[in-house]
Formats: sequence, structure tokens, C-alpha cells
Amino acid sequence: MSHRWVLMKISRIIGLLAVVAFIVPMVSAAGIGNENDGVAGLLSRADGYGTREYFTITQGETDIHQFNVPAGMSLLNIDLNWFTPDHSLKLEIYRPNGSLYGSYHDDSGGRLDGRIRVDISSPASGTWRLNVYGESVTETIPYVLNCNAYV
Repeated sequence: MSHRWVLMKISRIIGLLAVVAFIVPMVSAAGIGNENDGVAGLLSRADGYGTREYFTITQGETDIHQFNVPAGMSLLNIDLNWFTPDHSLKLEIYRPNGSLYGSYHDDSGGRLDGRIRVDISSPASGTWRLNVYGESVTETIPYVLNCNAYV
């Protein structure tokens, strides 16, 4: 094992711990479960379902996430937040049938703010795939991915 690899892994763990230390207090621990095909952080809501997950990413890395949308949902809200416009992430959203729904960058909302928000009306039920790509990233950066489906 090279020293560079070990340092990279330690750096990613420290980045993740920093995100958790600052953001986890916003999530009620009582609402967290593990029911969504192994996706951690399923939050059950009166009007739908959602997840809030914390990750780190490096330049050129692609993180693949999945979110199960139950039948009968009227809205799927996806919110990718990396907290600073100094870096650039790309989000690709794939429907349950595998077709590309859309590809998004930070400026997709009209301004650079380190965040991508997408609302999908009448989403198909099934497992949606979300690819997060480190398009322009220095070192390792943290990000939060929120997915919510509403009745």
C-alpha cells in the first residue's frame, strides 16, 4: 500500500467527518432507518419518503447513488449541495428504465452557488440512479445529497 493512497483515504475520512459534525445535527436521529435497499438515511414523512446522505468526492471521481420512488408519488425533489462555488460537480439523473432524465451543472439554476436542485413531476416508480461527478474539484470535498418523494 502506498503512502499516497493511505493519505488520500485519511483525507476523505476527515472530510466526511467534518460534514457530519456540521450537518448531522439538522437531522433527527429518531427518523433515520435502513429500509431503502440498503441506502442509509431513509426518512419517513407523512407526505412522502426521502434520504439525506453525506459523502466526499475527488477530481474525476463518479459516485453512483440510487433512490427508490414508491408508486403514487407526485413529486421527486433532488438537492445536491457541496457548499461552495469554488468547485464544480455534475449530476446525471437516470429513470428506473435506465434512460437519462437529465444532466445538470451548478449553473443550471441560473447562478453559481455550489448546489443543484431538480424537481421531477409525476416520477416513475422504481429505482432512480443519480451519478455525481467531480468535474472540477481540488483535493477532496464534502457534499450532501437529499432526495425526497412526495404524494
